Amino acid sequence: MRTKTNCFWLAMLLCGLMVRQTSVAAEEPLKTFEAVGTVKIQGEKIVDAREAAISLGLAAAVDRAILEQISAETAAANFSAITELFYVNVNQFVQGYKVLAESRGSGFYRVMVQAGISSAAIQKQLTNAGIALGKKILPSVLLMVSDQRLDSPDAQYWWGSGAAAAAKPVAVPLLSRVLSEKGFGIVGHEVVGGSEALVPVHQNSNPGNAQVAEIGAKAGADMVIAGSLTFQRVPTAPETAPKTVKAVISLRAVRSGSGEELAAVEQMATVPNAEDPAGIDLALATLGKAACEELSKQMASAWQKQARKSASVELLIEGTSQLGNYSAFRSVLSKVSGVKHVQIKEMKADQSTLIVEYPNGARQLADALMLKPYDGFSITIPEVTQNQLKIILVRGQQ
Repeated sequence: MRTKTNCFWLAMLLCGLMVRQTSVAAEEPLKTFEAVGTVKIQGEKIVDAREAAISLGLAAAVDRAILEQISAETAAANFSAITELFYVNVNQFVQGYKVLAESRGSGFYRVMVQAGISSAAIQKQLTNAGIALGKKILPSVLLMVSDQRLDSPDAQYWWGSGAAAAAKPVAVPLLSRVLSEKGFGIVGHEVVGGSEALVPVHQNSNPGNAQVAEIGAKAGADMVIAGSLTFQRVPTAPETAPKTVKAVISLRAVRSGSGEELAAVEQMATVPNAEDPAGIDLALATLGKAACEELSKQMASAWQKQARKSASVELLIEGTSQLGNYSAFRSVLSKVSGVKHVQIKEMKADQSTLIVEYPNGARQLADALMLKPYDGFSITIPEVTQNQLKIILVRGQQ
């Protein structure tokens, strides 16, 4: 039965590869990975064993591609999620393969495969799931989430004064643990303890975006996750038990400094018995994890979009009527280390505007271009702003 299942999935994989072959031709180059698949031979079913070994080898190649995008620690923390994301539809990521070597012996069939893997597809899948890419792709966060306990008229929060700050928090440690596992850096609130920025919010359990953005900037966090966790008794009704409790968590992610709200989520759970502390703890853990799962996806997506936007540099180029010089300049530009994409935004008689994806900013790009040799012409860069360069192509060498 197992070999039949393996054959079925391999057949589906091969069909997917053939269908997608034409569509990937225009995409960015694939990365190749070598991997080995080993399967125990069942009786005389040599062909089935070979196909199953190939299938396992391709899955192992996807493993290698994933571990090139994320750390082993992140992979371990999200192991179950990664399994569900990638191994139900391996053909989404494998765009072709060949068998490099194969052997049979001691009751096992082994193959070595070389597979073309779509790194862009893997990165997109990880990002959409809120799983951290690399060492520092997702933002650092400061948590400002208040707790309002059952039957308590007042909320507790670390930025308060007196009794409000004295109680042991519930939401912040839970959310901190879940977000840390997702790859977000957690900024401890101790770094802003005693800051003047906290004075206006001492009596406010849920400050506004502008206030938390200022506090986040003081703490050196990229974002602030603000919001509240509340427990309330559900009014007695025929369909509800008199001890039923409703837990509500409301969270929003705010960009430090600017106060821009990038993500928001609100979720609710019910606990049938207010006198059951274990049940309340379980509901809280489940609720907090579910809220973080959704919020982290939104945050990761928003952060990636902002990162791509901030990595773009606009080049205003003059002197492009000499097409040979302009073509040579674009060739040099595309070979600068770190430059990924060059796109034409606008063309005029003797001017051109290019959009360049470059992660190190306009100043470093200008420095890199000035150090490059040019054949038959030279360049000057009279203006450099945060995300824009003005470049003049000058005939002849200087």
